[in-house]
Amino acid sequence: MTGSGSGLLLVVCTANVCRSPLAQRTLQRALAGSAFAGVAVSSAGTRALEGEGMCPVSAEDLDPADVASGAEHRARQLTADLVREADLILTMEREQRSAAVQAAPGSQAKVFTLREAEALLGVLAQRGAEPPADLAALARALHSVRGLVPLLPGEPVKRHWWSRPVEPEDPMTIRDGHGLGIEEHRAAAGQVRATADRVGAAMVALAAGSRSS
Repeated sequence: MTGSGSGLLLVVCTANVCRSPLAQRTLQRALAGSAFAGVAVSSAGTRALEGEGMCPVSAEDLDPADVASGAEHRARQLTADLVREADLILTMEREQRSAAVQAAPGSQAKVFTLREAEALLGVLAQRGAEPPADLAALARALHSVRGLVPLLPGEPVKRHWWSRPVEPEDPMTIRDGHGLGIEEHRAAAGQVRATADRVGAAMVALAAGSRSS
């Protein structure tokens, strides 16, 4: 089967300076040399300041070979046209997933959070799904198994009786590191890179099935 390398993958976060550009470059590197090598990967933000450079903390997490391209990043605003043009959209949070769908009604079947896509790719692998013909076919396959993975909140954070309650982490979201301490910011960037690495590897493995079937 040929043609799996075509398509446009759009990664979305809030400001398009931290999480989405890091995931964008991580996915580009993960897909290089695979059946998806021809996929164009780009990014945007739901509340981006046009032209802003990449967050230095996220840039630290780039592969050394990608540092130069990371420095050249310029933030852009998510638009209805970008949503319509993309074959698959991966967001960092549920809210951004909703924003993309609201920008272009009818697009919900191709919009997923990054962590949601990781879980659904696992379902496809377990089911021995057919390798996708292209990125749009992958989006359709992911949508077809939506709801088959229970993404439940994590355990509530333990606290003393006098402490304020803390909501459990949303399993669909990779939180924004901005506004946190430097170590928490770096940890959030690390989550983005690790998750994008796994998603890219799962996409490559699924597409590689076309060569062995």
